[in-house]
Formats: sequence, structure tokens, C-alpha cells
Amino acid sequence: MQQIPTQPSTPRPSPIGRWLSVLVALTLWTTAGLVIPLALPGCGVTEIPDSVFYPLRSNPLVYLDKAPASAPPAFPPPGKPEVSLKWLEDQGVPILNPDSLEKAPWGTEWREEVNTFLLSQFGTPAKPRVGTEGVDGFATIAKLSETLQLTPAVLERGSKQYRRLCLHCHGLGGEGAGATSGWLNPLPRDFRQGEFKFISTAEHKLESGFQPLKARPRREDILRTLHLGLEGTSMPSFGLLAREDVEALASYTLHLSIRGEVEYWALFYALRQDPETLKAVEKDPAKESRTRAIRFLSGALEWEDPEADVEDFVSKAKGSLLPAGMAKLLDRILREYAAADKNSILPMVDPYPSDQPTPAQSLANGLKIFQAQCVNCHAGYGRQSALRFDNWGGVVRPANLTVPVYKGGRRPVDLYYRIIRGIPPCGMPKANVQEGDPARQAWDLVRFLIALPYPDSLPSDIRQQIHGGAKQ
Repeated sequence: MQQIPTQPSTPRPSPIGRWLSVLVALTLWTTAGLVIPLALPGCGVTEIPDSVFYPLRSNPLVYLDKAPASAPPAFPPPGKPEVSLKWLEDQGVPILNPDSLEKAPWGTEWREEVNTFLLSQFGTPAKPRVGTEGVDGFATIAKLSETLQLTPAVLERGSKQYRRLCLHCHGLGGEGAGATSGWLNPLPRDFRQGEFKFISTAEHKLESGFQPLKARPRREDILRTLHLGLEGTSMPSFGLLAREDVEALASYTLHLSIRGEVEYWALFYALRQDPETLKAVEKDPAKESRTRAIRFLSGALEWEDPEADVEDFVSKAKGSLLPAGMAKLLDRILREYAAADKNSILPMVDPYPSDQPTPAQSLANGLKIFQAQCVNCHAGYGRQSALRFDNWGGVVRPANLTVPVYKGGRRPVDLYYRIIRGIPPCGMPKANVQEGDPARQAWDLVRFLIALPYPDSLPSDIRQQIHGGAKQ
């Protein structure tokens, strides 16, 4: 197996990585009313030494298997996004700190194995890749990487564009904690949990017949965000970039997400304190590391086959179980993304011509569906929406739908996707609507949402109910 350099054992960003994160915020210098651009990383300088590693994860891991009992009291103060984690912890939500691994006698070795695997399979910011010979299942991983456009040449191009345009918000490792991030609301996306909000992927099964554990975006979903930005947020459009650069940025976003997710779950299984894990550890405390590695490996194997013979796999495994589990997880994630690209939502044809007013009956039907399914979260049609936690541990508010600002896109089909698929990382469920014609419920709800911000486009009785006597 190829020998590779390992990252430092202490889970901290390298000095150069920290230097980049700090200096990239200083993109402008204002003096005497003049704005002068500085030639700093993140502002046109794209080269970076291969000796710079991705930052080792040191910020807490959040895992919300269900919504907390209480809503957050407010948005975190500017510059202090970590406050929301304290609110979660106060409600008994486990907040897992990677630094605590140092306290376990086996923790340093576990972290080194994770870091070695990440470096071997994902490279560095200057030389990113997905997959390297020597890992179990490399041939499959290499083929999937090519299918997903994650080849080294594409990723290297994407990495340069990312450092030029994205690093100051999203951070060097895609952690969503760049130098400017703490003062933005909503926060820049942390890619490292493999969570994406605006997707158009249909629910589907893999060839094994079992449902994937995550709702993955299609490549087109990532490209749409890069081309158009996210309306109402600090995420701009990169539509003026060359097509090849936008494609490379999409690939590099996937690279950061996949790398971060493999690290996330490897650390999660090392840190989790659920009853089943604790019971397994109690049987032989001296072998806690091996026990946790088997739990991690079981999660990777049983995802595809709930009846997988984990004991047989363990007995035949050569070397450490942790890298074997990470390789299985990497293969799984890649296959999920590849499957998502082949399974887009196929909308029923919009029955309402775009050049004609939506029939009053359709708007009335949409209102009825909204009142039955949507008003609990979008109270007052979104005017009085309560705050809630998302899967990253951040604070969000369901959209005020009386204001025509649509983060996930303003085309009718974009709203259709949100209705049919929901927004899983924010707890927004899919609507319970009938898909087949002549039941046009989904499009009735779409048309109602499009008309909702504009009083004059609503029938008088609906306008009076929603907007009172307000006019356009």
C-alpha cells in the first residue's frame, strides 16, 4: 500500500490554514472613502502549497434525530453562532466534542487513523481527489468518482475557484465557518454532514432494494444554486463564470461534502454515548476502540443489507476495522449520489397556462391544502413563523410566504420540488398531496403560493382573509 504522510495528531487547523481563514476576510481596505482590493487569499490568489492540509474537525458534532422539545429563544447574536449549540445542550441534545477524544486512551490512535484515511483518499486543498489505490473497493470507488465528475483535474480546478470565491464564507474545509461567516444570517452552509436543503431528487431505492438513508441532491441542484445563488441570503450567483468553472465548483462542493461526511460519522461513532453503544462497551471496556469500530462498520454494512453478517466480515478483515468501515461508507455515499442523479422528481404537467390568470378554484384549493398542512409551521402564512433548529444546530425560521423571496428558486417547478420533497435538513416535510391527474393538488398549492404575496391576484374573499383590505 502506498505510504502517505499523516496529518498532525492534534485536531487543529494548520498554521497556514488558520492564516488563510483570517486573511481572506480582509478582502477590502477602506480609507478616505476609497475601496482598494488587496491581493490576499480568497481575493484572486488561488495557489496554495500542497503542505497545507484540510483543517481537522474540532468544532462540535450535532445529531438531531428528532426536533428539540422547545424552540430557540432567538437568533444567535452576530458573531456568536455557537450560542445555538448551548441552547441545544440545555435541552439535553448531545453535543459531541472531537477534542474529548484526547481523553480516551485509544482516542489519539483513532483520530490518527481517521486523518490518515482522509488524507489518503481525499488529498489536500492543492491536490484534491476521491479514492486512492490500496483501499478496499478502490475500483468501484474510482468508477463512481469518474461518474460524479470527481476526477483530480476537475477537483483541482474547482479547488482554485473555491479558494478565490467561496473560502471566506465556507472555510477551507467546507465547515461553513470562514472568516466572514459569523456575521451572516443565515450562516454559510457547512457541507460536512452531507445535508442539502434544496433538492429535486425523487424518493428511490437502490438496486439492493433498500431506501437510502439520506436525501441526496442531484448535480443539477448544486449547479442551480451556483448559477442563481440563494435569494434573500449572502450566497451570490456565479452565473458569469465559465461553464467549466461552475461545473468544477459543483464537483469540489461534492468533494468537501463527501470528505466531511466520512469524517463526521467516523468521529460520531467514536464519541456517541447511546445506550446500545454503552452496553456493548461495558462487555469489554479494554476493547472499547474495537467495539466502536465494529459499530461503525455495522452501520456502513447494514445500510444496504439489514441482515449483513458483520461478524463474518470482521473475522475476515485484514488490518484495522476503522479504515475498512470508512471505505465502506465512502462507497455508500458515492453510490447514493450516483443514484440520486438518475432519480429526479418528474413533475406532473402544470395544468395552468403561464400566460393566463390561475383559476379562482385552484387558488381556493391551494388555500385549503395550505390551511390543512402548512399553517402549523408557516403561522400567519409565515408572518408569525416560530424559530426552530436545523440539522446543523443552527436557528432558522420557516419562510414568510407573504413576501416573494424564495431561497430555493422562484420558478413554479422550484416550489413544486419543495412541496413534493420538503426541505429535510430543516424539518420541513413533504406535503401529503395526490400526484396523479386529475388530482392537481400539488399545482393548486404552487399556484396559491405564487399568488399569496400579491393581494390583487387573489379572489376577493381569499384576499380579505389573508391581507385584510390591503391592495397591491
